[in-house]
Amino acid sequence: MKLGSPIILVSAFGRDHWLAAALAQEGIKTTLIDVSPQLGVWPIEDIEGPFGFYRNEKISESQLESLYSANPFEEVPNGFTLWLPEGPIEFKGPLTKFKIEKMSLIQSVKDVFFAAFQDKSLKLLYKNLSEFSFKRTWLLHFAHQFAGTTYVPSVRAAEVGQSLPLLSPFLVRRASSRAGLERSIEWLRSKGVEVLQPQQLMDVSFGNKSTVSGFEISGVKQGLFHLEQLVWALTSEETYFLSERLGKCFFPEGALESEWCWIRYRVGLNECFERESLPLHSVILDDIDSPWTHENLLVLQRTSLQNQFDMWMRIPTVQRFNKEYLTHRGERMRNHIERKMPLSDPQILMFPQEYYYTYAQLGAPRFPVYSEHDQARRGENRFKNVRLNSPEDWPLYSWNAIFERSEEIKSQLMKWWQDKLLKEQKEKRKEQSQ
Repeated sequence: MKLGSPIILVSAFGRDHWLAAALAQEGIKTTLIDVSPQLGVWPIEDIEGPFGFYRNEKISESQLESLYSANPFEEVPNGFTLWLPEGPIEFKGPLTKFKIEKMSLIQSVKDVFFAAFQDKSLKLLYKNLSEFSFKRTWLLHFAHQFAGTTYVPSVRAAEVGQSLPLLSPFLVRRASSRAGLERSIEWLRSKGVEVLQPQQLMDVSFGNKSTVSGFEISGVKQGLFHLEQLVWALTSEETYFLSERLGKCFFPEGALESEWCWIRYRVGLNECFERESLPLHSVILDDIDSPWTHENLLVLQRTSLQNQFDMWMRIPTVQRFNKEYLTHRGERMRNHIERKMPLSDPQILMFPQEYYYTYAQLGAPRFPVYSEHDQARRGENRFKNVRLNSPEDWPLYSWNAIFERSEEIKSQLMKWWQDKLLKEQKEKRKEQSQ
């Protein structure tokens, strides 16, 4: 029996689950190959990340169903929270509009967040943004850079990527077990998607120089799986970690290494007024004018344990496995939190995964941030029937942006499928007429 599907998606960490389900619901036999176990020793918290979910009207019901098929989300009552030296700003609270209006931002930047802009006026604002002082535009730059996949200095951050919809309802997922990933996979199967979790992707076959025709896999189901269209949801670095042969096939120029990456500490905080007042998720920005990296920009997120918090920071990727560096940054972070919350007596309970494991065990960072000088290399694709959909192809770590990319790929694949069916119908009529 010939193995395979017209469309195969190679995925990890829950990427492209919605896309696979959406294609299957259109009546297309679709296979998702999940290679998460081959991409490093990652706890579920590191898979989830520090960016949360902004729910707005652009998110469809099927996309919400996909997200909620894994671990549930919890809405932060007062929305996204930014903790500045002068105090917190809650972007969905009763004082939100008042606090933003009191900021020294130019009115057009305030209008962006209150959705009071037409597309033409918005383009004009971005075009003329450099004419204003950073102090009067910084919040728009922050909305671009916080979850961005490209790092540029904060004074130019709005030049790349997209702006987060900070005033939308904001939700986070306090993941505590891998059961969520398994539930998501079962949800895929309920939607008609064939899900494979192979021991290894062994080889790739080609129809010609410009098309991929199949994969050889080992596991419960093994053999050569044929395909007509492929969605590849791994970064180039993840691909090389998975298989050097596959890396050379899909990314012949080599793995694109990130300039920055996000890492996670687990900290303990004693009971105190400040700790009890913390929302589920908050971003601590200490100095607007300093680079938005290291302990100057921290994400503090509650866990399922009342006295334990996850603390995320962005560091240079070259320092990921430097224990001395991670210890030093952890101590600076601890001192910083102690100054903000003196009675909390912060303690580092667990260092980032990179402190305990080697590159051979962890592989590529979970949330890479690339240099602006590498833009030309991102999204390069040498095959006509392959579509890329990973952090290298996203403007930012936002479900809104990720779903936009997936919808674009779905439209392309639906057009291909309709053209394929039309061609088959024409050929069938031609045969019947002979």
